[in-house]
Amino acid sequence: MADSAGQQPKEGKKMKPGFLPVYAVELLFREEPKLEPSRIFERIHQRIRKTAINTGPFRETEQVENEALRRKETTGSDRFELAAVFYHGDYTVNFTDAEVPAQTRVFEPREIREDLNWEGVLQQSWKWEGGAERLEEYRYAVTLCDWYAAMLPFERRIEMFQSVLASVIETTGCDAIYWQPSGQLIDAGTFLASYPNEPLYGALNVRVYQMQRQNEVLVDTLGLTALGVPDIQCRVVDMTPDRVIPMIYGASYYVYGNAGEAADGQLLGGAGLRWRCERQRSVLAPERAVIDLNPGHPHYAGTQTEDPVGYDKDEANAWQDDEEDSGSGYRLREEDGTEFRSEREYRMQENRQTPLRQDSHSSTSEEE
Repeated sequence: MADSAGQQPKEGKKMKPGFLPVYAVELLFREEPKLEPSRIFERIHQRIRKTAINTGPFRETEQVENEALRRKETTGSDRFELAAVFYHGDYTVNFTDAEVPAQTRVFEPREIREDLNWEGVLQQSWKWEGGAERLEEYRYAVTLCDWYAAMLPFERRIEMFQSVLASVIETTGCDAIYWQPSGQLIDAGTFLASYPNEPLYGALNVRVYQMQRQNEVLVDTLGLTALGVPDIQCRVVDMTPDRVIPMIYGASYYVYGNAGEAADGQLLGGAGLRWRCERQRSVLAPERAVIDLNPGHPHYAGTQTEDPVGYDKDEANAWQDDEEDSGSGYRLREEDGTEFRSEREYRMQENRQTPLRQDSHSSTSEEE
């Protein structure tokens, strides 16, 4: 098993668009840090007991072939000098002829390009404080990546990675992270405080885009597909993002905790109207498979042909004389077949039920 240049084994899962066989982030520094691999190892060992270290000498400069580590846009080079390799015996991967420990790798600092344009990243870094002024203070980047980890269950993979990342932050004084797979900047101190209770902190980013149609927005996630979990998207009209974002977060954690699965037609939500799931291709780059959420008429602006709680196209001329008919061409139908002529009528029925009805499809609370 080479510790310098070389490809990871070709065995394992078929790579889907957006999945990263090598997962990497960049730790940002104002001054060039002096890495101390032995200290990093000691801190990792507190979190991952079966850990070994190799500090070289390595046979040659690491030539990284995977797109996840091509940082030309930040440093102008795709060649990396290894500082240390950590072998994690608590996280092993089985190949045809061997069981090998998953690795994490830390690379020596490299200068960040001065002419780098961070505008797109800053626009979608909602947790970042300090804006472009703070970002301009950083001059060096240290790359941390995993290796031989693509075949780990995604929960185990991110658990291992975040344990090592926390250890590197604590021993280097890093206070900012460019989380390339989720396209955002993260405060390192906030990450340390948050990740024990939020396993996707940093790895999950919720983006908001204004679409061309008036009052239409698209809210999606970026970062889940990199781990092998479908990202989430929702395209709505006349609905503010703050009503969509909690549902996006709730759906993301539900899918993450449900083996990365949500069936077509499954309804996510709590009391009131549920949001319907359907697998689709992403509307926005990067190209990837996503779970599209449909909150129902009149707010849904995507391409699903069915709506939550059984919205079905009315037969011709049905309910034409009904005063409550909005002319939308949809009727509400509960899962047991009960039909309603309007959302108001449906919600009146909901209010007569227990405060929070749970069924086999209702898995995520809208208030989460």
